[in-house]
Amino acid sequence: MKVPQEIDALFERKEDALLVIEGEYFIEASQRALELLGMSSVNVIKALHPAKISPEFQPDGESSKLKANHLFAQLADEGFIQFDWQHISIYGDPFDVRVTLRVRDKEGKSYIDVHWHEY
Repeated sequence: MKVPQEIDALFERKEDALLVIEGEYFIEASQRALELLGMSSVNVIKALHPAKISPEFQPDGESSKLKANHLFAQLADEGFIQFDWQHISIYGDPFDVRVTLRVRDKEGKSYIDVHWHEY
């Protein structure tokens, strides 16, 4: 899949952890996002649902998969949401981020732009 040119420019910014989701799967990730996840290539993340880079349960005790599905439903209604989330690297190391999700439509396709702010 060809990623739009304006997205390519965003991913060149090394200080930001940015990702793009189409459907239920990642299609792009910035270098910083890959570093946080311990991945060497965007090809590794392309087959993953967001819940797969999360612990089984979030710090509040809720299932990551169920919580992710609830948040995606909320995003579909609102078009923009922010929340705190815990992810895990491929080495099993947890890290906390403030997530911003925004729905963007381009050329008849719907994308979710993902921004992780580390804290």
